[in-house]
Amino acid sequence: MGFLLIYISIPILIKVAYLKDLYDKPDNERKVHRNYIPTLGGVGIFIAFFLAFSLSGYAEQFTAYPYLAGGLMALFFCGLKDDLIGLSPAKKLSVEILAILLLIYGSGTVIDNLYGVFGVYEIPYAAGVLLTVFTMIVVINAYNLIDGIDGLAAGIGGIASVFFGVGFWVGNEMALAVMCLLLTVVLCAYLLHNFHPANIFMGDTGSLVIGFLLAVMTVFFVQLNEAPGFVAYFGEASPILPVAFLALPLYDTLRVFVRRMLRGASPFTPDSDHIHHVLMKLGWGQRKAVVYLYMASILIICIGIVSSQLGVNIALTAIIASTLVFFPTFGFKRKLFKAIGLDLSALFHSEEEMELYAHLNSPKRKAEEQAEEV
Repeated sequence: MGFLLIYISIPILIKVAYLKDLYDKPDNERKVHRNYIPTLGGVGIFIAFFLAFSLSGYAEQFTAYPYLAGGLMALFFCGLKDDLIGLSPAKKLSVEILAILLLIYGSGTVIDNLYGVFGVYEIPYAAGVLLTVFTMIVVINAYNLIDGIDGLAAGIGGIASVFFGVGFWVGNEMALAVMCLLLTVVLCAYLLHNFHPANIFMGDTGSLVIGFLLAVMTVFFVQLNEAPGFVAYFGEASPILPVAFLALPLYDTLRVFVRRMLRGASPFTPDSDHIHHVLMKLGWGQRKAVVYLYMASILIICIGIVSSQLGVNIALTAIIASTLVFFPTFGFKRKLFKAIGLDLSALFHSEEEMELYAHLNSPKRKAEEQAEEV
């Protein structure tokens, strides 16, 4: 049902966007697309997921569903307003916090035990509430930040949702497992319209809704150490496996924040220094960059799962180490490759890719980026 809803609704939304002039317009700065692209994809994603899960028969098994639905609707309208007329970051953050507090109130679920991560076990309830709010805000906004090239956010969201779903399934949390399955199906259908060259973008409407769902999955996933079926397969790794599932958005956010602060800029200043921008500046086309990030994300998740029985801190170390290996850091690996005579940009020679490489690395583009930093 979810697949059909999104597959049918997206062409309708594209037509509406053309009629009402609702596009994401290229700016020759941070955005890499060169055509006017409709931004109503998130509307279709929300409708398809919301209806599919509500009618699945499993929503009533999720006791906090009315509060989850309320949070989703608040974020949906918040994102829609931002896509249509704009919304200040402070107001978006306020709505995010409201949605999170609704979920906490309705479910009573907070991260109150880290099961040995950095030697921390049970934590006071008040601290658990603050940790839960912080964690969910980070996940929501980190996911929003990776929505920069065709197919990236939807694909990464789908991959994460698959592995969350497997964990919930073996932990006998069937309502959450079905939620993950339906989100994956909806995102796969959406990718038929969003993979490069994209016909539509999800906008903040989609990224806020999906980011919130991934944040909800993260909080409930941490509790799976109480499920014998989960521990039998994954040990007591429930607090750290979400780090692997969401490695790309979490690492990318941390990386760009550090780089901006090292340059003396605000960590919230927009720029073109995200991981997908780095790969494209190397001459990678959008498809190759996205497929590589899909594969790297799956490898990191597999490494986390394989090492999960070795203890939470060993598994976390393996996840962090593999993330630094597979994703761009601060140019260290590229410098090493060049020192041994290997230029990664030379591996990609198509005319379109090299044209984009020249555009992203042009002196004018770099001068504009440096002026923005100042």
